[in-house]
Amino acid sequence: MNIDDARAGSHCRPSRTGRWSLPAALATALWTLVAGCTGTARLAAPPKLFDSAVPAGFANPVRTTSMDWRDLPTDAAAILERARASSADGKLRILALSGGGAGGAFGAGALVGLGERKERPEFQIVTGVSTGALLAPFAFLGPAWDDRLTAAFNGTQSATALQRRSIDVLFRAGIYRGRGLFEIVDRFVTADMVAAVAREAERGRLLLVATTDLDKEEPVIWDLGAIARRGGEDARALFRDVLLASASIPGAFPPVILRVQNGHRQFDEMHVDGATTLPFFTFPDALLLNGLPRESVSGGEIYVLINGQIGTQPRTTPARTIPIVARSLSAGLRHSARTELALTASIAERYGMRLRFATLAIDHDPVRTLDLGVKNMGSLYAYGHDCAVRGLLWVSIQQAEASGDRALSRVVESSGRTAGEAASCPLDETVAGLAGDTVAVLH
Repeated sequence: MNIDDARAGSHCRPSRTGRWSLPAALATALWTLVAGCTGTARLAAPPKLFDSAVPAGFANPVRTTSMDWRDLPTDAAAILERARASSADGKLRILALSGGGAGGAFGAGALVGLGERKERPEFQIVTGVSTGALLAPFAFLGPAWDDRLTAAFNGTQSATALQRRSIDVLFRAGIYRGRGLFEIVDRFVTADMVAAVAREAERGRLLLVATTDLDKEEPVIWDLGAIARRGGEDARALFRDVLLASASIPGAFPPVILRVQNGHRQFDEMHVDGATTLPFFTFPDALLLNGLPRESVSGGEIYVLINGQIGTQPRTTPARTIPIVARSLSAGLRHSARTELALTASIAERYGMRLRFATLAIDHDPVRTLDLGVKNMGSLYAYGHDCAVRGLLWVSIQQAEASGDRALSRVVESSGRTAGEAASCPLDETVAGLAGDTVAVLH
């Protein structure tokens, strides 16, 4: 349930009948603030950090709190072994899709380009966060869904997600109304998609996405395959709402309220963008802390699609509140992604897995995260598609460092790209022969 809809029953909601003058609107907004009615009508959150609450009408295991080791399935090793066994060659392949707003168009173009190049493997585990969560079902279902993937991420539909509020923006839960984003997600999460995910889940493959439970301030990992296997409209609705929550950037879009139950008691949880707590993920934290079953993951491959940049060019920051806050948040998210990538590289080395990743090059223009229009998203889609088709998408840590040095030298020596000059791809052609599967420090 979108938080805009949750407000409908609030006794604080002003009447919208008749024409309002600006003074009347301001007076009403001020009264709402003074009266303390800016909250949203919702049930209380579950009172315990670790509890057994589940979405109403569903049973475990459809989700786990990332750090709750007690909530991990008792047969976690068997689940991973089933996932590995679903691979044609017995090798576990994981695709992790990061957040990044409009940058998701880069990931979409990359996936389609890999399919056209015939170098897109079937991934036994697909994980997604934020815009990566919206990409995840398409990536999970494979190239047969690429037409729908392109339609969802080329900007022809996404611009309608940004429906600005008017005078009540200060007293609501987001700058933009939630209805536009809800309608987009609801449109592409069809009964056919849910049924297709359920069929793949029956084979043992895993589709996992993360949201952030604001009440607990913890990431929650959702098993969309388990939800899909439940079947019916309730499954489609929860599938949709989890994706919607994972993509709801705090402050930009309203949170999503999920009704849960523990025994006979019901509660409301407030969920937002998974990237608030996780830039991307391969496994729940609790599983990593307990140790992975080496026999299931050894020899496997990890692919990480970062829908943004982990390094960027310097730009003068205006000495104003909004630019300072925006650049600070951007810096935090970028460094969080680099830290998670270094951790993933360490995990890959520990368990004998091969790591490859892709991110927009440092000489690419900064991603305008909330520009969901055709021009911006179409350009990002084309960039990802072109680099994938040319075989210049995936890099090892060593290749990334060498490619990044070359892209950075272009920026330093020429003070930026010339008009019409394309940005570098993640992999520079001159270092393509540098394999490098060992771990290096990310500077």
